[in-house]
Amino acid sequence: MNKEIVISNLMRAKNKQSFFALHQIQTKIKKLYPDVRIEFHILWDNTNELNLKNEEKWEKLIDTHIENLYSYDKEFFNNYVKEFYGLDYDEKFTTWKAIYFILMAHYLRRVKLKHYYLIYDDDILINDDFKHICNLILDHTPVTITEPMNMSCDKVLFQKLIDIFGEGFGNLYTERNPKYYGFNAGFQGIDLSIYDDFLSKDRFQNILDLFEYKSIYDENGEEIWGDNRFFIDTQQQSFFGLMNTVFSKKPIHILDPEEYYVMPNWGVHPKYGQLTQDDEEEGWGYSLQSKLTHFIGHTVMRGVNHGKPKSFLKRVDEYLKTNNFL
Repeated sequence: MNKEIVISNLMRAKNKQSFFALHQIQTKIKKLYPDVRIEFHILWDNTNELNLKNEEKWEKLIDTHIENLYSYDKEFFNNYVKEFYGLDYDEKFTTWKAIYFILMAHYLRRVKLKHYYLIYDDDILINDDFKHICNLILDHTPVTITEPMNMSCDKVLFQKLIDIFGEGFGNLYTERNPKYYGFNAGFQGIDLSIYDDFLSKDRFQNILDLFEYKSIYDENGEEIWGDNRFFIDTQQQSFFGLMNTVFSKKPIHILDPEEYYVMPNWGVHPKYGQLTQDDEEEGWGYSLQSKLTHFIGHTVMRGVNHGKPKSFLKRVDEYLKTNNFL
């Protein structure tokens, strides 16, 4: 069993939510395996759409309580692309910032020589002891969690990748994921060897050109919705879900969809039927029954973004109070 766990993601600011997320998973792992080294590689997005800023109290707690934290900003990865590959994609990256998820993982493989990492969003509740998943991570087994209401959530690049790698790509995908589950991108254990074909300059440019750098706003400043928005928002999710499934050295481990799943608080669930936001959990009740709850998206009411739902924020505060941070 390996003795290191690498966790990485983009987070909007050093605030209460990010401290909770980092402390939660660090505590879960250390309780199981005190001697395991945890590394956090976090890109702090100082130009996020919610205009969130660092908060002094939580910034200090992150800096003092989170082990082996490596911090980056977007300029770091802009320079990474220029310095190592002589390419200037700054304007494109500004338009579609999800590319930084791809660049961070590439950097972890090429420069830091990491073999495996966990994508971990800051709006997740870990509702069990985490041992099952932790053991898979330490074994470098690719780990995925399904989205039962959105099987297409990671499929928008499927045909592009088949065009690049041939029909064998689709065949192996079907073999490893015969039910064509859609995999969440906010929590996924990834075999970083999927980047090994993209380390040279020409291959690296191929990976950059795989994506469409489109804004979620049209020329009039109006937010885009529908199929176009779905494509823009899920390109990186598709890259991770498809590439990790096909090119990981070990077959992916799909967490039991009856115990682990990610779902929104609206729409029609294949098992639970029509979801309603009129209950005490604002429609998140079934999500909270999962052993890992991911509060995907934000609460939007009458066109105004209100951030994360009360069901999540309440439990964040409960955790922080229990651990004497509030």
